[in-house]
Amino acid sequence: MEKKKLINLPPVWLRVSIYFIVIIVAAYIAGVVPVLDSIFFYFGIALLLSFLFLKAEGKPLTSLGFVPASAVDWKNFFRGLAWGIIALLTSAGLTIWLNGGRLVFTGHADPVFLLILVFIHLWSSFVQEFTYRGYPFQRLLQSYGPWIAQLAVTLPFAVMHLKLNAGLTWQQFFMTWLTTGLGSLLYGLCYLKTGKLVLSIGLHMGWNLAQALVPRSPEESKTMLFTLVQDGGHYYPLHVLLPYIGVTAIMLFFIWRSNILHETNRL
Repeated sequence: MEKKKLINLPPVWLRVSIYFIVIIVAAYIAGVVPVLDSIFFYFGIALLLSFLFLKAEGKPLTSLGFVPASAVDWKNFFRGLAWGIIALLTSAGLTIWLNGGRLVFTGHADPVFLLILVFIHLWSSFVQEFTYRGYPFQRLLQSYGPWIAQLAVTLPFAVMHLKLNAGLTWQQFFMTWLTTGLGSLLYGLCYLKTGKLVLSIGLHMGWNLAQALVPRSPEESKTMLFTLVQDGGHYYPLHVLLPYIGVTAIMLFFIWRSNILHETNRL
């Protein structure tokens, strides 16, 4: 049962603005003070802000829908995990083919390191979804509807993927906003379809985990499992961007039209 509101809160747009300003300032400070540059630091800030705003509203943290509470929730998590892996492998395969590259198995796969990698990406995906599709997204959704909520979160989600203390051109910023923005729309749609963060956490984790194991560009070139053999003269960044946009668009349509995803009960 929800508790009675403790104070008169400012409007949603102001609460969300305060939330993201604090997050961005914290990210900038972490860039200046390396010891703070940790996902635990970012999560601590997001957790504290969410707790304070929700406490003022008389609601618990679990109202954000990040805790699996049924078999359906767990199915959605593993669906998302599988879909994310398949989507990244499809995008990577198209990129490597278009650029005339090929993958060579390194011949070793440390199971302990793989397990650690799984937990790292589970934690990272949880933190990102909690931070961006948690309190701010859900409050924007309740007050202003899905279009504004979806579009508004793309900008701070893009900023999270930038090095705020490094030089950046407008072209680089726009490309980051475009690519991460599409991802943000995809993860937001997962919440819209299910009413929980579980599916988006699984999808985010699957994508990032596969991305850590399969190199797509000369900059990545080698992972624990594969080495990318690529003639630098045949590499075109557009061959990374177009498959990514295409696969993400297909995933958006697939999840939007899916009949197996339904809203689940919250705790």
